[in-house]
Amino acid sequence: MASAFERVVKSVVRELDHGRELTPVKSLQTSDRFQPYCLLGRKPSSSWFWRPRYTCVDLSIWDILEPSAPEPAVERGGPFYFHDTMDGQLQGQVELAAPGQGKFSGGAAVSGSSSASMNVCTLRVAPNTWDAMHLERRLRQPEHKVLQQLRSRGNDVFVVTEVLQTQKEVEVTRTHKQEGSGQFALPGAVSLQGQGQGHLSRKKTVTIPSGSVIAFRVAQLVIGSDWGHSASLGADGQPPQFSRLVSGMSFPSEHLKFQSDGPAEDLLVTTEDFQGLQAEVDAWAAGLEALSREPCRQLLGGLGQVLQDEPALQALEDSLEQGLCGGLVEPQDGPAGAMLECLVLACRRLEREVAGPIFYLVQALAVLNETQHVLLAKVLETGALSGALTLVGSLLEQSAPWQERRAVSLPPTLLGSSWGSEAPIWALLEECGLEPQVGTAQVCWEPEAQSCTCALYACLALLLRLSQLC
Repeated sequence: MASAFERVVKSVVRELDHGRELTPVKSLQTSDRFQPYCLLGRKPSSSWFWRPRYTCVDLSIWDILEPSAPEPAVERGGPFYFHDTMDGQLQGQVELAAPGQGKFSGGAAVSGSSSASMNVCTLRVAPNTWDAMHLERRLRQPEHKVLQQLRSRGNDVFVVTEVLQTQKEVEVTRTHKQEGSGQFALPGAVSLQGQGQGHLSRKKTVTIPSGSVIAFRVAQLVIGSDWGHSASLGADGQPPQFSRLVSGMSFPSEHLKFQSDGPAEDLLVTTEDFQGLQAEVDAWAAGLEALSREPCRQLLGGLGQVLQDEPALQALEDSLEQGLCGGLVEPQDGPAGAMLECLVLACRRLEREVAGPIFYLVQALAVLNETQHVLLAKVLETGALSGALTLVGSLLEQSAPWQERRAVSLPPTLLGSSWGSEAPIWALLEECGLEPQVGTAQVCWEPEAQSCTCALYACLALLLRLSQLC
């Protein structure tokens, strides 16, 4: 089952944020890092089809401005009360009998339920706070090292302007139960008959403390090239005011897209649908053709390892980003280091033609969560990439336009006998925020799942291409 915390947060945001300006927090462990005034970084994305990630930099806007002053109070809105209960069951029976040859019968049932009640409020930075900041503050000198690092990597900087926060402790419970039974009878000189039954039940409970941030809104902080001593921050909903140092604060739309350097980009005329996604993925996958068989094997083996080692995967992404920005790639130990050696020239600079597609793959992996990384490693190990890719592709193609909720029927030929909650592809889709169904061979499409599902498709496609080249 997918994260109980993530599911209830998405439900609350869907009800309260019809403008889709709030970003749901994905993990309860990091919720306290998205307070008002906190600074976030966001890496440029090499794809048009998934939203770039926000990363915490553990700084407040007050840490980079001077003179120091107490943090202004924020405006409180609400409270808002949310209650969500779901209870469902699917069941079926089958019987096969032939005169004089015996009888087989069986039945199965799947049920699930969830329940959550939540009391939330909004905390919002008042527009006049930005006006006062413009008049009274300037960028601290020398510039903070974190800002220098973000700028050197081409990352954008944002400040949290509004959050959705719990006012009381919340307990969220989700259950999932499977039951099955069967019996048979075979006539003959020695009559044979039997029966069996079983069940599997899972329950998830998570407690969300009072004061937890479950969603946030940001504004972009743009650092100008003229390093003067004044700062300007545009108020919410108004055109940005420009000054010599901070050239403005703008509120990005949901569809703002970024592209990084790479040989595939010049080949693309992208449309925001499944055909556009296919074209983008195929263009990046074509860059892998320059690799010989042995480097392909080493890269594929390394990916199987870093998928189960989050620090190694992060180290690989950081090194690729640094190298593609023109920096030298330092030797490393472990699977990430072995992969990088397949991509660097003798001068310790990346061979961009093949490093670009690997970085695209790693960025797609970064959209997925740790559970999905482990599941992908399992799919890679079992050689089930082709079937999983075809199934996800069929789902994305049928669910267009992606902005609408709908039930999508999956071709039975793609499901096989393993379709169920224990199958890796089922769990991968669940972790994207989708709801696969057993009895009807359907998936309930949710617009919020677009980024993650597109990234999953890209991961499967490039992993499959690498395996074919080995």
